[in-house]
Amino acid sequence: MHATRMGLKDLTVDCLLCIFDYCSEADLLCLCKADPALERIIDTHYFYPLCYDLLLCGHRNNPRIEQRNRKRQKNYERIEVSKNWVSGTYFERPYFHHAQMFPTKLCLEANYLYITHAGYLRKYRRTSYDALQRRYEEEISTSTQTDISDFVKKQDTIFAGRVCGSCFHYDADGITEQRMHPANEYLYCVDFVKDLFATSTDTCCKLWQRNQEFGMTHFDMVMNLPLAFRSLELSSDGQWLYGGLYSDKGDRRALRAVHVESGEEVIFNSNTMAIYDLKLKDDQVIFTANFDATFRMFDRRIDRDVAIWEDPFDSSFYSLEYDGLYAALVGTNRHSRVNLYDIRMPQYVQLYFPGRTREHKAFSPVYSLACDSQYMFVATDHNLRVFDFKANCGIRRDYSNINGLMKR
Repeated sequence: MHATRMGLKDLTVDCLLCIFDYCSEADLLCLCKADPALERIIDTHYFYPLCYDLLLCGHRNNPRIEQRNRKRQKNYERIEVSKNWVSGTYFERPYFHHAQMFPTKLCLEANYLYITHAGYLRKYRRTSYDALQRRYEEEISTSTQTDISDFVKKQDTIFAGRVCGSCFHYDADGITEQRMHPANEYLYCVDFVKDLFATSTDTCCKLWQRNQEFGMTHFDMVMNLPLAFRSLELSSDGQWLYGGLYSDKGDRRALRAVHVESGEEVIFNSNTMAIYDLKLKDDQVIFTANFDATFRMFDRRIDRDVAIWEDPFDSSFYSLEYDGLYAALVGTNRHSRVNLYDIRMPQYVQLYFPGRTREHKAFSPVYSLACDSQYMFVATDHNLRVFDFKANCGIRRDYSNINGLMKR
């Protein structure tokens, strides 16, 4: 009689797990790529629990970054990509060079990237084989040609503001534009929740109620506040408006909140004189990117900053992005640099310096940031830089210990 040979896949799952306990992570990754059946077992029993809290690739409580991913990653892919983020391993591509300098704003979705181009808002399709297509699929604009300074997209509705104080509302019913501030004011930021809209310039902040009559949309002002917010965001229930002042040199209390119903202003105890960008972590915690070279996490419940991170080169922070779990990306005002922070750690995790091109010397601020688990999109004054952290040909640029290298 001939003895029957038993293959690895003939063993029970329990036996396989005992064998896999003696394998390194690299060995398990090789097995995943070698056989789909082994991949399912290893992915479920080993890699799934390791991916709960990964930076930019974690899946605990379905963080907001999951909604921006073009496709669902396998768990072993999450581990590899997260390691590339942390080690600074990526492939970089420049997109959409323009000779004229202007700030650009971004909004990323699973299938599209929305990007402002002077007075236009363009919609680019994302593909499975590349970060996005080079040719835009749709261009949204109005008769007003001044630059778009900020826009917000929620579901199928877009609300955008121009530097001249004019704003437009775009949805399935069409596009409506209305002047909301005088032309001698510079409009910084906008936001909306349902039919409540907020705009702010270098002079004041206004709240608006959207109404429709005879099929026409118009906005009625419901509140005018003498607060010049550089960035703002409405709470998810529309009860509170959070804003960061462009300048508060006197008391250094630039972080404010306004109760929408009563108009009551709350001055938070965050010691910063100017806030360039602001994001809500949840209903109680606020992230701020500040002029004073700090990135702060403020907790309303105890009215103080619970964490403060300083830039290693003393650069102001211009923009920020949050993955919904533990990772925050913060753009600086010089050299198009982006810092990665783990909000559980006391200092930065990694620094990303965009490469120089013939047309662009990389001295620009980071005007806007967007990311999913694989890609980071960085808007500068001359182009869009795209970092791919899954590329097999990625180059490692590790600046996690740059302070130690400089001291040497």
